[in-house]
Formats: sequence, structure tokens, C-alpha cells
Amino acid sequence: MSPAGGWESTKIGAGGIPIETDRGWLIFYHGVLTSCNGFVYSFGAALLDTNEPWKVLKRGIDYLISPQAPYELMGDVPNVCFPCANLVDADTGKIAIYYGVADTHTGICFTTVDLVMDFLDNNSRV
Repeated sequence: MSPAGGWESTKIGAGGIPIETDRGWLIFYHGVLTSCNGFVYSFGAALLDTNEPWKVLKRGIDYLISPQAPYELMGDVPNVCFPCANLVDADTGKIAIYYGVADTHTGICFTTVDLVMDFLDNNSRV
């Protein structure tokens, strides 16, 4: 699927490994916006078909995380939040997402499978 505009208008690309859910493969991916100050890397979520993962079932209109904090805005490459890895607790559905910040440090944020699915159900471009 090609970039539709906004936060992922320049390009989209991979993030961490897919998470298997009862509704399909949940993925976190990065999108890039070209601004007057350079590239801005943010990340969002999508849901892929379990048996045919090239089929996108849902894809968030908006990003989940974008560079906002000083450590995300300033570094070797400014304005970067790039999902690198994720871990999910199968019992609780809690997800830890590790992400690169300004190509200088690693950040971590937490969510749940249910929260991301709710986001996609209510904010999908597909």
C-alpha cells in the first residue's frame, strides 16, 4: 500500500516482528514525513491477514508515536521515533515497544494489544 499522506507521505517501512493475534498479525511500522526542517520519523500500527500477510486489514490513519521529547528531537539524526523491537506478554496482552530516538538512544513505550486494536478499529484508512 502506498503512502497516503501526512506523517507517512515520504515513505513507509518495517518495524519490529509481527505479533500474532486472534484477528491477524499486528505490526508496528515507521513512516517518514519530509518537512521544511528535514525528515520526521514516526510510527504507527497495522493489522495484516493471518494466512495472507500481504493483505492489509487495517492501517492507522494517525501515528502512535512521533518525535516530541527533547531526546527524540535532538541527536545524531533529529526528529526520529523508529520502532525496532516489541515484546508481548501472551497472558496479559501488554506490549513493550523499543524504539530508536534521534539515532542516538533507545526509548521504550508500553501499550496493550486491546488498546492498539481499538485504535485501529476506530482510526483505520483501510
